Amino acid sequence: MDKQRREIDTRRPSYAVFRKRRRIGLLVVALLATLIVVSLGVYIFLGTTTEEVSEAPPQEEVETPAPVEEEAPPQEESAAEKKAAEEKAAAEEAERRAAIVPDDPTLYLTVPRLGLYGHTVRNDDSEYALDLGAIKLPNSGFPWQKEDTNTYIACHRIGWPGTESYNQCLNLPAMQMGDEIFLEDTLGRVYGYRISELRAVTPDESWITRPVAGKDVISLQTCTETPDDWWTMGPGLYGGGPESGRLVAQAERVS
Repeated sequence: MDKQRREIDTRRPSYAVFRKRRRIGLLVVALLATLIVVSLGVYIFLGTTTEEVSEAPPQEEVETPAPVEEEAPPQEESAAEKKAAEEKAAAEEAERRAAIVPDDPTLYLTVPRLGLYGHTVRNDDSEYALDLGAIKLPNSGFPWQKEDTNTYIACHRIGWPGTESYNQCLNLPAMQMGDEIFLEDTLGRVYGYRISELRAVTPDESWITRPVAGKDVISLQTCTETPDDWWTMGPGLYGGGPESGRLVAQAERVS
């Protein structure tokens, strides 16, 4: 029986081996426990972080507005500058219009002192034209010309009934210094003059029709019985004889 026990005992592991196996088993259990704890901690940490990230409100992108350039305040034009600009524009427009030459040289005469308004002035020195009304000597200047000009106009004192020539310049001797004369061209431009001189001449003094240096003038001429007698209505004015005088009212341009 002792021999059998000994045989049985030889098949059992020794106590030292058992202790060694037990330590290894405890170590494995401890390692597994540690791994479980670490894994659990990592899982909890990752879950919390993901939750916080998912619950955080999305960040709105704020556009930075582009800098607004401040416009310089408009400078108010002074009254003087505005007036000067308007006057300059008016002068330029007047120059532009003045440079245009009408196709029709006919003029229209207005003399308030004589009661003449819009009378036709033909660019014709024939007797026929003069019997119809006032005429302009064709070799004299026009008011739209820029050089020295003497627009020379002749008219009857008595004239012919039924025409503009009738008593057209009857009262020319009554004209006074400063009286106004107006001419209008076929483009509607009006030229204003003021009487600056009344002069009596003879029919031979043709210099009176020439331009006046440095001036723009109009000369309005009618016949008188003599150069010295402006008022007597003698036979010459009625066709009974030649009249020997010429009365010329000369006016300088003012507008």
